[in-house]
Amino acid sequence: MNYDNWKLSNPIDDGHGTSMVSSCCGDEIMYEVPTCTECGSFEIGEKWAGDEGWTICDNCRAIEQGYDYLDICSKCECECNEIEDYEYEQIQKENYEESMRDEY
Repeated sequence: MNYDNWKLSNPIDDGHGTSMVSSCCGDEIMYEVPTCTECGSFEIGEKWAGDEGWTICDNCRAIEQGYDYLDICSKCECECNEIEDYEYEQIQKENYEESMRDEY
């Protein structure tokens, strides 16, 4: 593929495809992870005693306080936006070029 066609091509149509990554680290996104509303921990478990079950946060020990479902980065475990992998690579390239300009 010549340079002009490459510049005009759509990243999805160039045969490589794209995937969604986190905007912070470029790593995989974990979708709808249960998160404690009290302390923000991801370590939520269920405890059973006979027929009854409780949702308990393993970090703050809150019982049945509720939890949110968040999309988080699997590397830094922060709530992140998702972007396409080629966008993340372009941002990283621009950041690198800017830091190299700042050094000189």
